[in-house]
Amino acid sequence: MEPIFRTVLTVTLALLVLGLFFGLIRAILGPRRADRILGINMIGSLSTASLAVIAVLLHEAWLLDVCLVYCLISFLAVVMLARIHIRRKLEEKEEQRHE
Repeated sequence: MEPIFRTVLTVTLALLVLGLFFGLIRAILGPRRADRILGINMIGSLSTASLAVIAVLLHEAWLLDVCLVYCLISFLAVVMLARIHIRRKLEEKEEQRHE
C-alpha cells in the first residue's frame, strides 16, 4: 500500500504545481486587478496544499506548522489586496461622479 500512496501523493503534488503555474499566469496577465488578486489567492492556497503534501511525503510534522503560518500570511495578504482594490474602485467611482 505504501508505494501506491506515495505515487498518489506525487501525482497530487505535480497537479498542484501545475495549478500554481496557472495561478502565476493569471496573476501576471490579469487583465483586471480582481483577476490578479484571484491569481495571488490561488497561488497561496495551492502553495499551502503543496506544503501539506510534502509534509506527508517526507514524514515531517514541522512542515505542517510552516504550512499553517504560510496560510495565515497568505490570507492576510489577500485581505489587504482586496481592501486596496475596493478603495481604488470607490475612488474611481467618486472621480466619475465629479466629472
